Amino acid sequence: MFDTVISGGFVVDPRTLSNRLLDVGIQDGRIAAIARGPLLGREVIDATGRIVCPGFIDVHGHLDGDAYAGELSLRQGITTTVGGNCGFSPCDLEAFFRREDERGYVIRQAEMVGHSGTLRNLVGLTDTRTPASPEQIERMCALLERAFDAGACGLSLGLGYAPGSSMDEVLPLCQIAAARGRVVSIDTHMRTQTDLYSLVEAVSIARATGARMLISHFVYQYGVGVEDEAMALVDCARRAGLDIRMDSGMYTDWATGISTALFDRDIMEDNNIELWHIRMATGEHRGQVLDEALYEHVRREHADDSAIVFTGDEEAIYRILRHPLAMPSTDAGAYRPGEGHPQIAGSFPRYLRKMVVERGDLTWEEAIFRATLLPAQTIGLPGVGRMEVGAAADLVVFDPQTIRDRATFVGLGRPNASPEGIDHVFIGGVRALSHGCIRCRTAGRTLRF
Repeated sequence: MFDTVISGGFVVDPRTLSNRLLDVGIQDGRIAAIARGPLLGREVIDATGRIVCPGFIDVHGHLDGDAYAGELSLRQGITTTVGGNCGFSPCDLEAFFRREDERGYVIRQAEMVGHSGTLRNLVGLTDTRTPASPEQIERMCALLERAFDAGACGLSLGLGYAPGSSMDEVLPLCQIAAARGRVVSIDTHMRTQTDLYSLVEAVSIARATGARMLISHFVYQYGVGVEDEAMALVDCARRAGLDIRMDSGMYTDWATGISTALFDRDIMEDNNIELWHIRMATGEHRGQVLDEALYEHVRREHADDSAIVFTGDEEAIYRILRHPLAMPSTDAGAYRPGEGHPQIAGSFPRYLRKMVVERGDLTWEEAIFRATLLPAQTIGLPGVGRMEVGAAADLVVFDPQTIRDRATFVGLGRPNASPEGIDHVFIGGVRALSHGCIRCRTAGRTLRF
């Protein structure tokens, strides 16, 4: 008899792209059986008419242990988040992993080592436009090795957040990542958005170092009329033997801190961002569109607040996510209730609703592969994202007819509204979510490498 049996659902295996009516038996936190029913369990969950698949893996997040953000991820079916993206990560990853495992977290966490906002700061580079000295580069390399020893899954670059970063600084770090078999996540974000130089730069880094490269939130960077050329460039690089993949959000509108270099006047001008494109996402001015006076005020007095930039073309999202090596992501971070971007609560249900139900761009099997096994393979996550005996019982049970997002932008609705259609979410065999009710907030542990 199994601990838990999920009975009578359409079980999707992302490895074989199969979809069959089967039972799933869970024992000691792992998948113990996948077979025609009935299987016997101490607890039996009726999944008639539901899809049963591995829990979703968010390859680009900024949760970094935030409890509320973790709950919003769980509610949309995410069982593993990859944090430390865009060049920003916890400074001491060994301490972070130890603390998170001692207290438990809502979902599983893997962590990148941030370059642009973390390693640079740790060696005294607080000015984002200052290049690193040879001594500082050497110290960053040593810190990166230490973080990899602690279990970090990769290196993240946020070149738009540190425009002073040079290739002399970036290449040695990427060479270490390649030698250690870790992925490099690169956010070229606004280095240049209206042409492809930033992507050529990323391809050049991959070619020079041999690193496995993940281009972050592709639509935010190239969904402004150059997405087809950008994807063709990725395909050309792959034909040349480079391992380059991409993730993309479900929104053309991106959010980040108002005090970052991305909102400096010259960078905004280079990327054709006007003040009326920007709406505050957090703080006392949340929901307000910027004008000259408010721009100067929030940059000076509310530097910790975040803003949303409304740009891009929604159709670009779907063109990008049809690419066989594109995977959905949230770019979600830590916000207070009622603040932030709807991606924190709705990304994965929106992905499934749009790409499968409404548009028919992908089959259920294809969409689930890109939300589970593909990110697991890209990051190198062990034992998750798989529907096979012995894999971690990180599972989601959802209704393919009703799954949808309900979150909207701050000032226009509720950015944290829970989605519809997610019935159950399991983390390591523990039913952490059931019909919208969180049953366990400590089932998640860190994934170390």
